[in-house]
Amino acid sequence: MFLDTENMTVEQLLEKQIELRQKLSQAHSMNLVGPAGQIQNMIEQISIEIKAKSQIDALKKEREKRIEEGKDSEDDVLNIGEIE
Repeated sequence: MFLDTENMTVEQLLEKQIELRQKLSQAHSMNLVGPAGQIQNMIEQISIEIKAKSQIDALKKEREKRIEEGKDSEDDVLNIGEIE
């Protein structure tokens, strides 16, 4: 099964993760090994996506904070030469 997580928010991903954990529990209780493995893979995919989106959000907030403090976002760029 393929799960499109790119357009989901972190909150939506968390809800989906809870839903899949419930389905995984049901699959294990019914001894459905194949579907349980697929569901586990989907849960892992969602966990990775949640971590990635959380890190991106943290970087965006940090950048916004630097801009509000008056620090130029270009301060971290190394300029090798000047254009004449």
